[in-house]
Amino acid sequence: MLSAAVMFFAASCEQSDIAPALKMQQTTVPYTAGRQSVSVEASGNWVLALYFQDDDQWASLSAESGSGSRNVVLEYGENHSEKERKVNIVLTASGTDVVLGFTQLPENSAEPDPDPDPDPDPEPDPEPAVFPGWLELPTVKETEDCHFYSHDMRVAGRTCRNYSFLWDRDNLVSHWVAYPLNSFLIGSGSRTDDWDYDPLVPRDEQPTLFHGYDGGYDRGHQLPSADRYTDNPSTFYFTNMTPQLGSLNQNIWREFEEKVREWARACDTLYVVTGCVLEGSRGKAYDNSGKAVTVPGGYYKALLCYKNSPSFGDGGYVAAGFYFEHRGYSQTNVTSDMSMSIDELEEKTGLDFFVNLKKQLPTLSDRIEAKDPETVNFWWN
Repeated sequence: MLSAAVMFFAASCEQSDIAPALKMQQTTVPYTAGRQSVSVEASGNWVLALYFQDDDQWASLSAESGSGSRNVVLEYGENHSEKERKVNIVLTASGTDVVLGFTQLPENSAEPDPDPDPDPDPEPDPEPAVFPGWLELPTVKETEDCHFYSHDMRVAGRTCRNYSFLWDRDNLVSHWVAYPLNSFLIGSGSRTDDWDYDPLVPRDEQPTLFHGYDGGYDRGHQLPSADRYTDNPSTFYFTNMTPQLGSLNQNIWREFEEKVREWARACDTLYVVTGCVLEGSRGKAYDNSGKAVTVPGGYYKALLCYKNSPSFGDGGYVAAGFYFEHRGYSQTNVTSDMSMSIDELEEKTGLDFFVNLKKQLPTLSDRIEAKDPETVNFWWN
């Protein structure tokens, strides 16, 4: 699908110079409605626009502007006409325009060939999608119902990445939310409670949560509100919520979130993955319009701390994993015996965390992910 990963520096607002480019898996598709990822590769700010062959605006983009390399979703309806239709996707970045043509075939093109080749050459398998090389990202596995999105934000006049997430439009929760965290990105301010739809995701693929869930569950943030006073309203998007028991959300989980911020302030950057596990689900909760939302069976955090110090950790990194069953806990503080190595958390969740660390530190990443955090003083001093 895409040719090369985009690698970024550890500082979450810095990025390498990248020649503007647009890439996607298929530039010609059948008449049926669909969606696919468009990879935008750029340094700094960019703008996307669609230029249609005729007046029928039959496709749309999930984002028309942004900064840095990211994926944008192109959605398109059915083509019931008798001719193909075309649109040019135009990227403007660094004073350059890049054009990628996209064609949808007419409905009658789907009819079978009356004399098909009895021994056709097999079509090559499409290349897998390649996503940005940010250190906080786990391996991204998009499916028909799960799609990757990423939010930017402005901090002190600079465009930075905010957070990324894998949205499940069937279960109506994000499997995980990944983000960098430090004092600069946390910022200062107060909670806004600006509950709203996520502008990147079609509204009919999100729950409506202005008034919370029916069934007695809290609207549990995956990216905590207090982690982003720099862009607090974005933490109240419905895609950042899961139905979470108040006995967990308002007690040990809240204290754990504060502990994570404490660790982040002691790091140059703390890379965080917060996620929910749907296996062992507690059933369904319901949004304000009656749509069913899957209640997770558990929650986790994967943490990777970076300090620019030759004496800190392995290559400047230490890591820790945590897993919580979705239930109330008698204690409110997180203790060392509740931690686990990243390898153990990967085995428990089936995910591959910090996949881009392996590219940056190929000889040390295995050691970092295997180390027991109970033995690392940084986490417990």
